[in-house]
Amino acid sequence: MTKQIKIYTLENEELMIQIMNLGATLISFIDKQTNTNLVLGFDRTADYKIHHTTFMGATVGRCANRIQDGRFILNQTEYRLARNNGPNSLHGGIDNFSFKYFDAEKDHQSIIFRYTSKDMEEGYPGNLQVEIMYQLDHNHLIYTMKGFSDQDTLFNLTNHSYFNLNGKGNILSHRMKIYTNQAALVDQNGLTTDQSICVNDTAFDFLDFKVIHDQLKKGHPNLSLANGYDHNYLFEERNDHRRVELTNGELLLKIESDLPGMHVYSGNYLDCEGRNHEWYGSKSGICFECQFYPNAINYMGFKKPILKANQKIEHYIRYSVEKERNENKRYPGII
Repeated sequence: MTKQIKIYTLENEELMIQIMNLGATLISFIDKQTNTNLVLGFDRTADYKIHHTTFMGATVGRCANRIQDGRFILNQTEYRLARNNGPNSLHGGIDNFSFKYFDAEKDHQSIIFRYTSKDMEEGYPGNLQVEIMYQLDHNHLIYTMKGFSDQDTLFNLTNHSYFNLNGKGNILSHRMKIYTNQAALVDQNGLTTDQSICVNDTAFDFLDFKVIHDQLKKGHPNLSLANGYDHNYLFEERNDHRRVELTNGELLLKIESDLPGMHVYSGNYLDCEGRNHEWYGSKSGICFECQFYPNAINYMGFKKPILKANQKIEHYIRYSVEKERNENKRYPGII
């Protein structure tokens, strides 16, 4: 039987979201007070497949981010993955979760999406049962990931939504605060290395609210490699679940998670027509991909995203939308 794309809606007095069963993808995230759609998206569901390299709003996995040379060793066995990003495997491989049709179950408070990833799908071991739940609670959207496998495997899912609190234009005038002073460096292929820096007084410093454009202007050799932010921020040593706050002067987005890292991607390579014929170019949106340290399975010293056989795993990301505290006018856009 041919699978069909279906769209599901959840709303309360403050928020309205729409999720597609293809990739358990967040396609709309509307603040009802301002009638602003806070995430980028497409008018046609077909465009989510056409522009698949954007991973627009999708659930990605089994393993988010890049795995070096598409290989890893688990329990003394080497596994080789599909390479879809230069020499590396990205976001689960060629036929990753963003292309899978999830079964859906909806009630008035939440939608649960389920998918079973077969043993050796994209090279990963184990039959993996995946459950993604979207839930609204007042001004919060809670995104929960659960997994269960019959073999040891990797489990490192995230949501790949692009945020723009203006609903159009770019995010360069947005102000951002990130709750850690450690960021990882990348190599020429975008792979996160096992080297990190203290961000203080660098272009990666968002310890207090700073304008994204101003920080990019400071420059850094590693920014040039990625054409902007495409870097993991480290939270492994922090018990605090606060990850980032983003504001345009009118709305404030807060993100919390129990995952030990957050990859910040400033939409550096966006180049497509999006919702309402808006052109999405570089820096049109920004992703906050809460996850384990990229390529951690191949590095020493980082928490590894290993799901043990016949054990359950669960992680969450919470997105909260508030009115800006100081009620200032919206920051002017930057061309």
